[in-house]
Amino acid sequence: MNPVNVLAKLWKRLMLRGSEFGGSYGKLRLLYSLEDPWDMASPREQHRFAQTLAQLQSMAPRFGSVLEFGCGEGHQSLSLIGISDRLHGVDISPAAVARAGNRCPQASFEVAALEDALTIIPDQRFDLITACEVLYYAMDIDDILGKLQSRTDRLYVSNYKPRSDKMRASFAGDGWRRLEDIRFEDTVWECFVWEAPERR
Repeated sequence: MNPVNVLAKLWKRLMLRGSEFGGSYGKLRLLYSLEDPWDMASPREQHRFAQTLAQLQSMAPRFGSVLEFGCGEGHQSLSLIGISDRLHGVDISPAAVARAGNRCPQASFEVAALEDALTIIPDQRFDLITACEVLYYAMDIDDILGKLQSRTDRLYVSNYKPRSDKMRASFAGDGWRRLEDIRFEDTVWECFVWEAPERR
């Protein structure tokens, strides 16, 4: 492996150490000093995007307005644009949001921490909110889920399985159902959807 790639991988691992369930986002912002720090262009992530899209389209072929919670650099936004009339993305990193805007100029993007994301979009409701691979960086997941549910009739969440084990109880309440896991080689993501009573 290229020595530069080895160093980048070690640095990413260091940045992620202690970031789970802490609500401290400084290290996550630093990760975006590298482009595509999560390897979103990889076959693994592209497979996840395609499977996520299939799960969403099994609920509705298209959504009027979509909020992508934790949009990163807009890699998954590219697929969400295809099923939405209006896509709005939110992420904690200014660098990531700038890259997302360049990647998807037809969408709108904002910088905000997970806990503050909805304060910058006051009084707006969405037909769908997605939170893919992001909630396990927050300190109070249930509080964030409650805020998201207040702005939509349908909330889709996916979590990398080793992290999902620690938060699965948050998706066991009224209106939640577990979808089929997404799998790519040895990687598994658990997927959940919450729907308001009128959507069930």
